Amino acid sequence: MPRNTPFVLILARRFILSKNSDRFLSFISWVSVVGVALGVLALTVVTSVINGFEGELEKVITGMNGDVIFYSRGEPVEEPREVEEKIRKTLPDVQSITHSFVTELMISGPQAVSGAVLEGIDSDTIGSVTEIPSRVIKGRLPTAFGEVTLGSVIADRIGATEGTEIRLILPFAQTGDGDVESTSTPKVVKAQVVGIVQMGMYEYDSKFLFTSLRTVQKILDQPGRVTSFKLKMMPGTDTWRASNQLAEVFGPPFRAKDWAQLNKNLFYAIQLEKVVIAIILTFIIIVAAFNVVSTLMMMIHDKTKEIAILKAMGLRPWQCFGLFCLIGSGVGMIGTVIGLFIGGGVNMFLSKTHWIDLPAEIYYIGFLPVVVHWNEILLIGFMALAISFLATVYPAIQVTRKSPLDGLRYE
Repeated sequence: MPRNTPFVLILARRFILSKNSDRFLSFISWVSVVGVALGVLALTVVTSVINGFEGELEKVITGMNGDVIFYSRGEPVEEPREVEEKIRKTLPDVQSITHSFVTELMISGPQAVSGAVLEGIDSDTIGSVTEIPSRVIKGRLPTAFGEVTLGSVIADRIGATEGTEIRLILPFAQTGDGDVESTSTPKVVKAQVVGIVQMGMYEYDSKFLFTSLRTVQKILDQPGRVTSFKLKMMPGTDTWRASNQLAEVFGPPFRAKDWAQLNKNLFYAIQLEKVVIAIILTFIIIVAAFNVVSTLMMMIHDKTKEIAILKAMGLRPWQCFGLFCLIGSGVGMIGTVIGLFIGGGVNMFLSKTHWIDLPAEIYYIGFLPVVVHWNEILLIGFMALAISFLATVYPAIQVTRKSPLDGLRYE
């Protein structure tokens, strides 16, 4: 070591790397390192995976519905342009708006019949708010009357593909005044599949099909009317606050929700799961910290003679305290660095390969997403170092209280 290296640091290095040390002591030291590393590794990977779930869900939800969705729970809106102007006056941070008409029906394909949600979209503005156009994996979005684009899961379910003819079955008729009229026979409309879209979330891909806005308006006899407005906000806008402003200004029967409110329970469950798992995995590091205590107590016993001689030669209590704090913290630091390094490698591998597949009907997403938040990684590293340091305090205090005579009495 260089000559200007602190005296305590030199002693710590000699104590750890001494060839005369007990092999069992060295084994316990490595067990402590591995324990801290495993705890840090687990926390790093698990928190990144949970962040990935949250981020991927946000991406898919906003890609389907925009940042804020504003809709009528009553009759369809007769003058959508006037409503759009009022929305822009209420929310100056609106970047773009698209309107649509959403209704529930059943669809019949070559192999099966399934319930579905039909959304009539404005092809001129839908791409400025959502990612639906960019998520088309086969064919295109509908433009003419009678054309539809199916979600990938529902397409497989009914056995439809590009070019297939399907039937849209409406179990009720709707008058131009917005009143629902029950009929003895459902209304059936033939449609041509012109594309397949994959949004990346099972809930959307298994229910939704898209057609032109005019097609839905004509089928339901609702000319010029819409049911919902999707908004894309400027970056950094508080979407929750924006949705509340819209709800206050328009009032019933209008409602507004931001992307998080659309799946509020799901996101709450994810946040709760993240906290609980982090607490549980932190106990791995705490258990490893007990190994650090054992290592230091055994080292104190193994180095009793050397410590006594150093005290007799003038080693001050604070230097003795710092010596064993440095040794214990060094064990924690090595474990933390190893855990962060391996955890970073695992996160990078998972994010690049999507190696682990998940059942989308259960987990909403078909792969294991990973998103690294560096502030959380730094917090994990700091927490591991803090726990390791706290574990050294008691043994360090004990060794400072010992008299040099206690170590030399039986030598």
